[in-house]
Amino acid sequence: MTLDEIMKSLYYQKETYFLDIFGKIKHNRTTLYADRNNCRSVRHIEHWLRLNDLLNVAAYLNGDWKPDWMDASSPKYVLRMRDGVPVAEAVSTPCQIVYFRSEEAAMEAVSVLGVEVVCDILKGEV
Repeated sequence: MTLDEIMKSLYYQKETYFLDIFGKIKHNRTTLYADRNNCRSVRHIEHWLRLNDLLNVAAYLNGDWKPDWMDASSPKYVLRMRDGVPVAEAVSTPCQIVYFRSEEAAMEAVSVLGVEVVCDILKGEV
């Protein structure tokens, strides 16, 4: 199976949601199944946009920092859910999509985006 086959199965001549050039959510039946911004529902596209917001906030808060996976003693943090709220947790191996240089930076991302948005991202429901 290839990505192209998956995309064709999901989107070819089916109702597809996407962002137009003005950033508005649109939908229609399409033959443009390979467009990388295709989504299956409004919920899916909103989740995708929120995840992008988190990636942007992390890039800003992390500055030039990049996780050094060869150095287990170098701190790296992720956001996880605990008792229904996001918390920062130190990790030593890759396990998520977004990493932070410090616990404070991770929690600042929660402050910037809001607890509800971060919980929505972490739940991964599309």
